[in-house]
Amino acid sequence: MSENNKDLTTSQKTEKVVKKEQKPGFFKRVGKWLHELKVEAKKVVWPTKQTVVKNTVVVIIALIILCAIVTVLDVVFGGIRDMLASLVG
Repeated sequence: MSENNKDLTTSQKTEKVVKKEQKPGFFKRVGKWLHELKVEAKKVVWPTKQTVVKNTVVVIIALIILCAIVTVLDVVFGGIRDMLASLVG
C-alpha cells in the first residue's frame, strides 16, 4: 500500500511539473495581453469631434432641466412642509 502512495505522489509531482511547464511566464502573459489590447484598440471606431460636442450639449441640457425640476420640487415640498408646520405648531 505504501508503494501505491509513493507512485501516486510521484505521479502528482509529475503532473504539477508538466502543468507548470505548459503555463507561460508572467511577463509573457502581460506581453500577450498588451498585444491583444493594441489589436482591439485599432478596431475601435472613435467618435468625431462633432459627435462629442453634440452629445456633450445634450448632457448639459438634460442636467439643467433635471436641476430645474429638482429645484421646483424642493420649493413646492418645502412650502407644503412649512404650511403644515404652521398649522400644527
